[in-house]
Amino acid sequence: MEKVMFGTEEWFNAFIARLNKDAEYERIAKNYEGSILFRCLADPSVHPILGKDLLFYFDPYHGKVREWRVVNDGEEQKAEYEVYGKYKDWKKLATGELDMRKAVLMTRQVKIKGKMSALIRHMKAAERTLAVLSEMKEEFYFPEDQKS
Repeated sequence: MEKVMFGTEEWFNAFIARLNKDAEYERIAKNYEGSILFRCLADPSVHPILGKDLLFYFDPYHGKVREWRVVNDGEEQKAEYEVYGKYKDWKKLATGELDMRKAVLMTRQVKIKGKMSALIRHMKAAERTLAVLSEMKEEFYFPEDQKS
């Protein structure tokens, strides 16, 4: 299997497919409803793909993601929550170097727009989502690791 680059549509599709097959996520998130927009803030010094914010929309519903897509530049996408942060922090989350609870609640490296209390009740689902992503780290690479 060829590795895919973090932040691309191929990467996002592979991630959601893996999440939808994860029995633990399904069990933990069985009562969760609420669309989410992940925003990775632009950092063009890393790679051209980060010349603009990367936006990923997904709609988890009772343990499965029923809709997902990459949001293109200039498009509007409403979601109940927006989770956003710098690329370097998303990279740490994706590799398991940074804990979601710590990043959101303590250091505020990752910020959330939306009703925080409802999302906090489902923090275990968010943590499992990131654990699944971290388990995939051998299947993708980061933009700055791309061979020219």
